Amino acid sequence: PTVQVWFGTRALDPDPKIAEETIRKFKIYSWNDRSKATVTNFVPVNGKAWTSAQPTDANYFKMVADALEPEPVQTRDRVIYGMMASLGIEKGKAFQPDERLTKILNEAAMVGELTARANAYEKRFAGSIVWKDKHWEYANMVELNQEDSNYTQLDQRASWFYEAIGNSTGMQGRILGFGQVYLETSKDKAGKWLVGSKSYHFHVPANAPVKQFWSITLYDNVTRGPLVTDQGSADMSSRKDIEKNADGSVDIYFGPTKPKGANKNYIKTLPGKGWFPYFRFYGPTEAYFDKTWQLEDIEEIK
Repeated sequence: PTVQVWFGTRALDPDPKIAEETIRKFKIYSWNDRSKATVTNFVPVNGKAWTSAQPTDANYFKMVADALEPEPVQTRDRVIYGMMASLGIEKGKAFQPDERLTKILNEAAMVGELTARANAYEKRFAGSIVWKDKHWEYANMVELNQEDSNYTQLDQRASWFYEAIGNSTGMQGRILGFGQVYLETSKDKAGKWLVGSKSYHFHVPANAPVKQFWSITLYDNVTRGPLVTDQGSADMSSRKDIEKNADGSVDIYFGPTKPKGANKNYIKTLPGKGWFPYFRFYGPTEAYFDKTWQLEDIEEIK
């Protein structure tokens, strides 16, 4: 029931050429033009700067106003629209805060961002912990309609959409052998925040419960975008050329410099920047759901 539509896709073939060819078979066109010959334009974005972080000043509210203006008002949102009206965000009217309101909104955006960050990285809603006595959490706990049995999932959706963009059945990790599971942690085994100035060791047990592959990606906990270093992609997966132990398990190392004695499975971090990982299971199998297979916590290397 929206006017503005976008969709995201992830090509999972290990061969980048096949993945690219698959993506380029997509066709996007108006339903009214479905009988006509259409050409879908693909625009390369490699090398272009982008950010997934929202503004932390009054421009945040300008973006909210712009995004909501063309959309129909749903009944469940009318109370929120009423609250926004006092900020000057009202359908059919230009958003033009005066100097006093702009000052208030600048501060509100900063406080809101910090609140969202705490809500995401120190989750306080029930059921967020995956395994008892470990720090791994479910990243996505939001129903597609964002409704619980008795209330709208305010904190859950704020947590997920602070970190990520979009939601789908395939991203919720509830169906055997289908889609993805997203697990995250912001703390090491000792319960301390993960920081870019320290070195860490992470052990992935053998026989990961996946039909396709698993991956781990490091993100900047302020921008929520992938951690960018001169090493390149802060990512590692079982479908890449990684070093495995004799039993099939995998040891991975994180830090500003490669820890002494580490194998080639090393992802660089940046001093002065906090980070968090997403561990993804592509096509989760039984051992994930019955919890007979569990991830280890990330451990600091002293």
